[in-house]
Amino acid sequence: MRQLAVCEIKFLKFSLPAQIGALIFTSKNAVAAIKFNEISLDLDTPVYAIGEPCAAAAREFGFRGIYTARHGHGNEFAAEIAPLLQGADALYLRARETVSKLEQILSSAGVRLQSVIAYENCVLSLPAAAKPPQGSTLIFTSPKNVRGFTANFGWDGGYKAICIGRTTASVLSEFCEPIICERMSIKSCVDLALLP
Repeated sequence: MRQLAVCEIKFLKFSLPAQIGALIFTSKNAVAAIKFNEISLDLDTPVYAIGEPCAAAAREFGFRGIYTARHGHGNEFAAEIAPLLQGADALYLRARETVSKLEQILSSAGVRLQSVIAYENCVLSLPAAAKPPQGSTLIFTSPKNVRGFTANFGWDGGYKAICIGRTTASVLSEFCEPIICERMSIKSCVDLALLP
C-alpha cells in the first residue's frame, strides 16, 4: 500500500467578518486555512462539520459547539443542517472549486450565507513511472483527486476505485463503478480496500 499525491492543498490569504453566527466546514482544510492565516475566532461559535475528521480538526482548533453531520455527502449535509440554520448568519469556508450544491441549498432554505474561498486543491504533474499497476485498488477523497489522477495517468479498466462521498463517486462513474465508503474517513476507505 502506498499514498500517491495527485494534488496539493494551497491555503489562500483571507480575512473574516467580525461577527460570525456559525461556521460551516466541509473539509479539515478549512480549519487548517484558519490556522494558516493566524485568525483568532470566538471558540464558542457554532460549527457545522460534514464528518468526524472535519469535526476532529475543529475540536483540535478549540471550537466547543460542534455539530457533526449524520450525512457525509455535500448535498445531504446541506439539507441536514438547513433547518438548524434557517434565518441565521453562517460563514462557509470552502475550496476554490466545489462540486456540491451546498451554497444553493442553504441559501434557498433561508440561511444568510457568506462564503470565503479559503484554499485550493491544485493538480500536480507526475511522472508516468508513478502510475499504479493494473489491478490496483485506488482511494479517492475528492472529485479534484479524480481529475488529478486521470489528468496524469488516464484510467485503466482494471482499477478498483473506492471513494469518500457520492460527489466523488459521480465523477468516478465516468470511468468505473466506484465503491462509496459509508464513513467519511480515509481509514474507513483503507479498511474497505483491505477486505477480500
